[in-house]
Amino acid sequence: MAADLVSPQDSPPVQDKRAERRGPTEAAGVDLSPVSHHLGFLVRLVQQRIFDEFHRRFGAEGLTPARYSVLAVLAANPDARQVAVANALQIKPSNMAVLIGALEADGLVERRTDAENRRANMLRLTARGAALHATVAREIEEMDRGFAAHLAPQERAALLAALGRFLQP
Repeated sequence: MAADLVSPQDSPPVQDKRAERRGPTEAAGVDLSPVSHHLGFLVRLVQQRIFDEFHRRFGAEGLTPARYSVLAVLAANPDARQVAVANALQIKPSNMAVLIGALEADGLVERRTDAENRRANMLRLTARGAALHATVAREIEEMDRGFAAHLAPQERAALLAALGRFLQP
């Protein structure tokens, strides 16, 4: 079923629309068909398009996909250990420390020492972080619906299920 979503035989050549949106460039009109059947290539292009839209909508607020993902995970997992969130989101510990430091400086996240392990940090959204997450989460759902508008509901569900299987151990 997931194979029906992307078929190199009957799919038109993939064109990178970002090149057109960003103005005239040497990339416009380049035939991407030699790589259009590679899953990783297509996933990266889709990710880039989604990230471009994310930055367009939320960049002025200083929100990035990484920052939002931490807020969303903490909204669902208050008092989670920092290392557990980093592992779940596949963020390197050093990058996570910088990310949490910035979120803390912006008043969105608070860090506390874990009473059971004094070397571990527990993370939780502040009231401001929870309010920002609630507002942005609704807008992201709207953005996702826009990206998936050309898919039938069962195609969207199949795509999400297939992508989810890549994340299983």
